[in-house]
Amino acid sequence: MVNFSQNDSLRKVLIYIIMKKYWDIILVLFIVIITLVIYFKPNDNEKIKILFIGNSLTFQNKMPTIFKGIAILNGKKVYVEDCAKAKETIFGHSNRDEVKKAIESQDWDYVIIQGSSREFLKDSSIIHHKTLPALERIIAMIQKNNPYTKMLFYMTWGYRDGYKPIKGSNTFLKMANKINSQYLNLSKKYNIGVVPVGMAWKDSRIRRRDVNLYFKDGIHPSLKGSYLTAFCFYAAIFNECPVGTNYYGKLGARLCYYLQAVAEKNVMLHRKKYRLESIGID
Repeated sequence: MVNFSQNDSLRKVLIYIIMKKYWDIILVLFIVIITLVIYFKPNDNEKIKILFIGNSLTFQNKMPTIFKGIAILNGKKVYVEDCAKAKETIFGHSNRDEVKKAIESQDWDYVIIQGSSREFLKDSSIIHHKTLPALERIIAMIQKNNPYTKMLFYMTWGYRDGYKPIKGSNTFLKMANKINSQYLNLSKKYNIGVVPVGMAWKDSRIRRRDVNLYFKDGIHPSLKGSYLTAFCFYAAIFNECPVGTNYYGKLGARLCYYLQAVAEKNVMLHRKKYRLESIGID
């Protein structure tokens, strides 16, 4: 008759001896495995953190998400958020608790600042006494949170038919050129780079009137307009030509390649003009 209790006891003794003998080896293997898991675990700190502060010209068609998709498809590790509110101005952003909280939520690598297009069409005294102090408050918040954050101005575009109440901006070209001039002034004054989205829109309208960048209201971007904007940001931030990126969603490859080429021409070829030379990631 087999004595099961004796067999169990013998088995336990053998296991104990083996474990004791190889304990050091098992411990070393355990430490190695844990180290490898920690080492290869994705680290959010490796991601490039980008915050968009803006209004509906930013969040229309989820443009920051389109930008993120383009970046990821091209092998970039990015963390992208937006803090946008419809019709908001630079002055309005400077007084929003949501903007302050968003800025303080991360050690951002890039913060993009976008105000109202009409904000920069106003009388120079209003810009000087209201807009610029508000902008300086936002800049101070960003620098206080992380002095190494790179800031970018998001140059918007002229409305499809211009802004009629102001004579100097009552056509698309007049409005687009006025906005461009104002952002160049801001760039020089604060030594902050400008992403010339508005000039890319201008170039596209001159080259191909059949590519409608506008939503039906003639102000907001269509999906095409948002894609062009996102490609401009990709070129500006990564100092990399976006042409050939196979992120085209519902637009199709041919149209997206055209938009990519417009972004390349207006951003990559004018980096010095818009103070982007020290901005891009090589």
